[in-house]
Amino acid sequence: VKMNRHILVLISLLVLLLAGCSKDDDNPDEESEYYFRFKADGTDQNYKFSNNQVNLTGSYGYDGNTGVYALNIAGSKNIFESGKNTLSIFIGDTRGILKGVNYSNIPGEGDDYTDFSFSMGYYNSEGNLFIAGGAGNNPMFGLYKPAFVKFFKISESAISGTFSGTLLWYDSSGGTNVLMGSVVISEGKFNVPAY
Repeated sequence: VKMNRHILVLISLLVLLLAGCSKDDDNPDEESEYYFRFKADGTDQNYKFSNNQVNLTGSYGYDGNTGVYALNIAGSKNIFESGKNTLSIFIGDTRGILKGVNYSNIPGEGDDYTDFSFSMGYYNSEGNLFIAGGAGNNPMFGLYKPAFVKFFKISESAISGTFSGTLLWYDSSGGTNVLMGSVVISEGKFNVPAY
């Protein structure tokens, strides 16, 4: 059930990426101010902003029903290759999301631990989903390794920051979580348009 919650969050972010896209001309804009870069096990990943896809995106808002501030960040190499080369981050907190704070999915690992939800997921080029998560009073010790995100800018036009962590790939098709592999995400940097 816990794994399904994080997978549903990642699926909702992919749906957001697919909204409003056009396939007419998906050449990246080389001169763009927007970027999404990181290393996966030491290999450079650079998802360049495209004017004709919603492949880099961020959103920040408040849900009055739950009392939660939520911030989503997503970067995809090509949204027309669903479930591949995509990294997304979701954090939710009742106190708001602050700039300059190193948020982590595990209490005591960063500057702060979100009181509602923290999820980081990465689909590699083969379509395997690697994740790190934590949620409020249920940090899921032992299931995930530490992951981090820090925001430098949160505005109506753009969201920027850094991220890193060790993400794990689980197979839960048999009813239990079986660890299949891991990936170290390092030197993550983003500046994405806010929607």
